[in-house]
Amino acid sequence: MPILPATTVDFFLAGLEAFMRRSGQGTHWGVTVLQLEGKPDAQTLTRAWEQIHAQHPMLGARLKRQWRGWRWVWETHGTITAPPICWHGVQSLPPGEEVIQERLQGRSSSGALTTPLWMEVFPWGTDGGHVILLTWRHALLDGTGINLLLEKLAAGACAAGPPPQTLPPRESMARVYKRAKPLTDRLHEMTSAGCLSAWKKGMPTGGRPEYRLIELSKEESAKATERLRALCGDFLQMPFYAAIAARALRLLHERRGWHSPEIHLHLPIQLRGRSRELIFGNHMGAMPLFLDAGALGTVDEAVAHVLEKYRESMREGRQQAAEALTTLAAQLPLSTFIPMVRWTNMGQICSLFHSHTGSFLTGCKEFAGAAVQNICTIPSVSTPPGLGIFVSDYAGLITVTLAWRGDGVSHAEIEALDRRIRTDLTGIAEE
Repeated sequence: MPILPATTVDFFLAGLEAFMRRSGQGTHWGVTVLQLEGKPDAQTLTRAWEQIHAQHPMLGARLKRQWRGWRWVWETHGTITAPPICWHGVQSLPPGEEVIQERLQGRSSSGALTTPLWMEVFPWGTDGGHVILLTWRHALLDGTGINLLLEKLAAGACAAGPPPQTLPPRESMARVYKRAKPLTDRLHEMTSAGCLSAWKKGMPTGGRPEYRLIELSKEESAKATERLRALCGDFLQMPFYAAIAARALRLLHERRGWHSPEIHLHLPIQLRGRSRELIFGNHMGAMPLFLDAGALGTVDEAVAHVLEKYRESMREGRQQAAEALTTLAAQLPLSTFIPMVRWTNMGQICSLFHSHTGSFLTGCKEFAGAAVQNICTIPSVSTPPGLGIFVSDYAGLITVTLAWRGDGVSHAEIEALDRRIRTDLTGIAEE
């Protein structure tokens, strides 16, 4: 069978999903929601959908260990037939939480999903509104990949497949260990300090995926963008949103009477060049940030602190150290990876899952011939860490997704997090 190289992030996500399955949390799915003002052109959408499946064998690939060289690779099985797009009948309302929660558990109305990509179109109301739900396995897609996939679908064509890829040369484990050791020592320091996420030992790990969308209005989004530019400039958005997420987690700690001296963020970061045809597979690196919880008093202070810690991580090569650490872990059986991480880190994986997906379909006002109102992504998360805060925007509209599991976060806590995030983003306190 043809093989494709797997990245260290592919291994991490596979290990995370193996842990989720063993702890009753199911598989790792995400849902991207597209709100459209009209009906997408069925022929255009179907053509692009079928071409994507025909051109990208990763959609039928299986992650396995190659005995020769003891490395992880994707084993492909030839051309993949696209599952038919599911066109629903007209409904009075757009698909609600129950439908999206079902997709986050890898199920449709007809049973378990058997394909890593699943598309549904929901017409609703009397004014021609449509919602598209794109359900995807996180093991095959990262944030950049989702946007690249949407671009292909919006254009109605995907004539080119992924560029040729070769297995990277092997490096001695001694050199990899040397590069990873400073980060390992830093993680042990954090462990000794008693750092927490939204979860701690003794709390349940199961429950179905839950979420809350914080959809800012045009006016609120404009205020948030103005505040972001005042604090970070026009190009580096990460510190602003990372500071918002860290302050939200600290609020959760305060409400529970917990004390965590540090907050550990693993920020996705694109450090390598990437072909626009390389849609599938996880090609982002991880930038570990260790934030002092006492330095997050105001948004201004928190952003300055995140910037300081970001520069520190860049100077100390922590992204490269994180990749080296995962390379070492990839020598373990898949089922032992996350348990080993939790054993060395007081049961935690990181303090919370957080990412800024960026702008969807930049400069594109239509999707398969229909005007786009908004786009956002809703990922499922694992417990631990028990909470995810994800930010995306389309045409200046900012959407924040809060994700958690079961009763791990109460309704009152979600309301408090919603208020804190809105206030921190816009600078407007609710009355």
